[in-house]
Amino acid sequence: MNDIEVKDPEFCQIILKHRRIKNNLVILCEGTREYLNVHTPQQIKRLDDFPDANFWKQTIPMEWKSKKPVFIPCGSRSDILRIYPQLIDLHNNDPDNSYLSLHKLFILIDLDIQCQDISNICPHYQTTEELYHAIYENNPIDTNIIDQSKIIITGWIHKEAYFLEPDLQDYLQNELPLTKITYKNNPLSLETIYQDMIQDINDDADINHRDNINNVLQRIEKFLSMSIPDKNSLINECEKLNQNSTITPQEKRKLIEVILKIVKAKPYWEDEITIEDDYLSENKAEDNVLLAIARFYANSCNLSDQSNSTVYHIPQWVNFLYTKHKELR
Repeated sequence: MNDIEVKDPEFCQIILKHRRIKNNLVILCEGTREYLNVHTPQQIKRLDDFPDANFWKQTIPMEWKSKKPVFIPCGSRSDILRIYPQLIDLHNNDPDNSYLSLHKLFILIDLDIQCQDISNICPHYQTTEELYHAIYENNPIDTNIIDQSKIIITGWIHKEAYFLEPDLQDYLQNELPLTKITYKNNPLSLETIYQDMIQDINDDADINHRDNINNVLQRIEKFLSMSIPDKNSLINECEKLNQNSTITPQEKRKLIEVILKIVKAKPYWEDEITIEDDYLSENKAEDNVLLAIARFYANSCNLSDQSNSTVYHIPQWVNFLYTKHKELR
């Protein structure tokens, strides 16, 4: 047991005694574990203001006026999957000293490349990969599976992949005209990033690992409804993005989604993209872009639309959570 795991019970108690979760949906999400130094009520109030949790919080539209979900960062995907059953056990052992409502508790985890066992918390699905396929087999996504499993898993590899949504190219230029966003010292071009990501498939150690490659190929085979027998076939299929004159916009989007399902987007966002604004500090400029991206997804939500008619995953999760909120209040 490592140092983080030793402190799990302490963290679980912080959650259970956090007044803001009372009668609210609670979403355990990935993010920094700085909360282990949280002790005072003022610090506890800031639990969902750490970057990952704050991004998800900002994807909730303004029309959801009260009792919005509380997002609590819990470390890595493995940390969340370990903490979740502990939190339930601690609550059940002493429910009178807990603000948590178990029927309002969900977890939000990344798909990632690696497949992880979830059989101890989700009896209907053995692994994260099985759950992913069940939720995303069709569009709109199957929110009944989310309701049954209490797990939201990203449809793309991780949160940062949603920062590279193709429709964000024009949106960010229009929304933030004074902000300079560059990729490798050139104006941001998501098309260029996608091309570089295709090249990375060949050298990505996680994709090529013997424990992962079959999962990756099966993930894309099911998504494209076609045979992808090996890595070269996968790369060849992705490279059709270069053939703009011979593929439809729908086919193009589908190929972009293939890339965002398997290639790590985080290094591109954190290491290759630069954000500058003459009127803002570097950190503030970066925060502004993330806020604009969250707003893009929030504005794509239609809380009165139960058909989930958007192509974007995040608004579909939010619409589900809002329906759950109304059902349980």
